[in-house]
Amino acid sequence: MKKNQQVTAKDIANACHVSQATVSYVINNTAGKRISEEKRQEILETARRLNYFPNASARNIRQKNCFSIGLLPGNNYGNSGFGNTLNGIKKYLDSVGYTLTLLSDHRDPANEEIVRYYYSGIISGVILIVFDKQTIYTDSLEANKIPYVVISENGVSGSGLAGGKAFEHVIEDCVRFCREQNFQRIRYFTRSINGRQPHNKYDLIIHAVRTIYPSCDFERIVCDTTSNGPDSEIMEPISSYLAQNTFDIALTSNQRFGLLMQRCILEQNFEIPQRIKHICLASSPFLLNVYPQISSLYIPLYDMGYYAAETLMHMIKDEPFERKDFECLLIHGDTTKV
Repeated sequence: MKKNQQVTAKDIANACHVSQATVSYVINNTAGKRISEEKRQEILETARRLNYFPNASARNIRQKNCFSIGLLPGNNYGNSGFGNTLNGIKKYLDSVGYTLTLLSDHRDPANEEIVRYYYSGIISGVILIVFDKQTIYTDSLEANKIPYVVISENGVSGSGLAGGKAFEHVIEDCVRFCREQNFQRIRYFTRSINGRQPHNKYDLIIHAVRTIYPSCDFERIVCDTTSNGPDSEIMEPISSYLAQNTFDIALTSNQRFGLLMQRCILEQNFEIPQRIKHICLASSPFLLNVYPQISSLYIPLYDMGYYAAETLMHMIKDEPFERKDFECLLIHGDTTKV
């Protein structure tokens, strides 16, 4: 099927009685050009009305540059926060005329794919997403002077940009809450998948416990599961533990685990307020939509994604950028009512 004949910048220029250069300045939001706001809006409205879209390939050749950012998402496709982060990234890149190139989701210490794409002119920089403390490798990016930023629950880091501690601080807030409410017996429930523990938040939690609440009775409970196994692989060991043990509060590592834990708690002993308190250490929007009663965390993932893309663009252009710290919050629902 042949494409419809594409509207060009010349068509827009003729319709607005301006030069093609003026159309280009307006469409690309070029700074420092003296164009009246009235004429600017006329050009933009005409471009919308005629369905004008700049030819990205021609622009790349003309400017000897590429207008795409590589995205290395890791194994975060199933993480409910991934969509919010991606929306923030795309919102900013759309505003500056850049696209996203999806990279392989395996972790390669040499980052051969990124290096190849960068020197081939396919991407001009890369965004890495590393939820749940996934291992990343940036030495080869530094060695090849490839602009990059890393998004995690803690915030945004990169070359010359120190990482924040937003998620670490909210974990400390959770432990501090347990201490203030005198919840002595704290249990952190997580799972292993085929012998591996993918949600590695334990180090942060145990550090906070030892620092803030060393007198508490803390224990990690690991449910052994298989990859993409049924819910029963998680629920059966939780239910068995609940039937044989008493404790004050459960901490869970992700949204799925949080939902299953809450189900097990209510099946074991339904009462309001519930006897065993519960905090899911994961982003709140999903839980607020599905099960708002579960206490969870607010992580500004959209804002992190937007800021990461904006900062990367400054790096690519060798411009100064502003350091921004983010804040995560503990959002109390019914499961932590005293």
